[in-house]
Amino acid sequence: MADIDMIPREYRDGVRVRRTLRLAGIALAVVVAAGALGGIGLRWRSAALERNAVVLEAAATQEQADNTRATQAQAERGRREQEQAVLRTLRRKGELAALAQGLDAALNDTVWLTELRVERDIQGAPANAAAAPLPEDTEAFTAPGAANQAWRLRSSIEVSGQAASYDAVTAFLSALGRQPGITHLRLVGSSAAAGGQAIDFRATGALAYKGEAP
Repeated sequence: MADIDMIPREYRDGVRVRRTLRLAGIALAVVVAAGALGGIGLRWRSAALERNAVVLEAAATQEQADNTRATQAQAERGRREQEQAVLRTLRRKGELAALAQGLDAALNDTVWLTELRVERDIQGAPANAAAAPLPEDTEAFTAPGAANQAWRLRSSIEVSGQAASYDAVTAFLSALGRQPGITHLRLVGSSAAAGGQAIDFRATGALAYKGEAP
């Protein structure tokens, strides 16, 4: 009797099937879970890469903007340096002081001034200006730091006044024309003032700069 199997074969087969199904279900659940975890990991890595790409792009844009600003600032500094170089040359240190000294030396009790005008005209010289003669009373110069740009400068004066006589006008202009830094002085008009007590006169000239730029 001990060798007789009392459990029906169908029952044992059903148990095996159910066990197999449970194992298959567990394996399938593990595969699904692993796939889900892999998908989550992949999405996380993709998001991280995307964030890094955004950060790198922002950094590149900022660097480009910084480089652009630096280039503009350098160009602006160069422009300002050129302007300052031209301005220093245009001021012609000592020129007005020489004019004042010349007027003081030439004036006397028989001549008095009513108007003094000083004008400076500065222009960029044309590219082919080297071979061409300069206009009268005009000087050519190149300001330091001005990118070798040649300039033309004319510094002129106009003197108006009155004198006790025509001889006094002549003597004043002759004395003023001999002063350092004053050139091409000439009388452009004279006439008896109202009442005939004095002579009105007007003269023009140029200032020749002989000093050094500051």
